[in-house]
Amino acid sequence: MTAFSELQQHLIRYWELPYHDDETLNQALNEVQTWQRLRIQHTHKELFSQPNNQLMADYFLTQLYGGEKFKLLAVQLARVLPKAQKLERLVKESVLETASMSIQAAIVAIEMDLYLAQWLVDNQLPINEKNVMLAYSVTDKSAERREQLSQLKEVCYRTDKYFNSFLLQKAFALAKSTAYNLNYQPLYDFVEAGFAAMKPLESVSSFIDPFCARELAIIEQIHRRKHDKGDKNRGFKVS
Repeated sequence: MTAFSELQQHLIRYWELPYHDDETLNQALNEVQTWQRLRIQHTHKELFSQPNNQLMADYFLTQLYGGEKFKLLAVQLARVLPKAQKLERLVKESVLETASMSIQAAIVAIEMDLYLAQWLVDNQLPINEKNVMLAYSVTDKSAERREQLSQLKEVCYRTDKYFNSFLLQKAFALAKSTAYNLNYQPLYDFVEAGFAAMKPLESVSSFIDPFCARELAIIEQIHRRKHDKGDKNRGFKVS
């Protein structure tokens, strides 16, 4: 299966998510994702505030974490991908595979929060920290969230690998005008934004490793709380 075929499969999966046709669920998902972005910004405040990390932090929150920007990208890609075979001859397959993985990672992030949103809607609970944490515990997608973080780390390391290849960077830059002329701007810009976010980093590991380590610690904290009967009445706060 080519990178574009995989990307088309990811988009089919995205458009089959139930919130697209359910306004109540859509609103709940938006609120959960807004809460998550604020939570991520707070949890990783020190990491995100470092000057070299700010572009990457913004890329995480605006490109890899769903929201209206991603939906617009999905709409545009759905329109151009059926005719996108020409772009496969302009850009190295490995770059397109990484772009496909990035988009898959964004979709997985939406799916993970959709589990929370659906449970909160089903139980008629407002979206706040207490209820979101309860939804985390009850839905128990800890294994899937660990896999999500592993995938996110792989996307970052692969993007960094191609960013550090002069020949690949040159070929990618030369493909820009052709990609724009063929109306593949959304996909090109998505990949280019990832490269730009990598540029100021001291190293990709200095950003993604502590980010994933902290997120994994939170997953473990929630998992331990669920299985510790002595914590039933104890307060819980993600930080």
